Amino acid sequence: MTHEERRQTLHAQHRQLRAAIAEVRRCALELLGTESDDCAGLRSRVGALGDELERHLADEEALLEPILERIDAWGPVRLDLLRAEHAHQRAVLALLRSDRAAALPSLLLARRVISLLDDIATDMDAEDRDLLDPRVLRDDLIQLDASDA
Repeated sequence: MTHEERRQTLHAQHRQLRAAIAEVRRCALELLGTESDDCAGLRSRVGALGDELERHLADEEALLEPILERIDAWGPVRLDLLRAEHAHQRAVLALLRSDRAAALPSLLLARRVISLLDDIATDMDAEDRDLLDPRVLRDDLIQLDASDA
């Protein structure tokens, strides 16, 4: 797989995740607005988002980890940040999907879900900018914006 194919695959997944995040966010905001105690719909959407996010994180790790560490001088730092963000997202998702979260009041659950959604969106924006940019993940061997000096 070329770097361009990696970029296209991950960008497409980010678009799908953003659409799923928007749906979960609508549900969480609706729950906040009504102050209902019925969290079943939100929990169901969080579960579906979690499944989709888990698949994406696995794909991202499979596609990027083998090349990030050696792509440039910042590669090891980028790889560490990617792993840390993924670990954080998995941990929060696991908590929100746990039996303990089922006991949370609906307003607290909705706020926590929105916080996770914000984290995921911010992380995808950073990945698009810092990892998937053609100046970082490129197929040519010529470094862009380089000079002889």
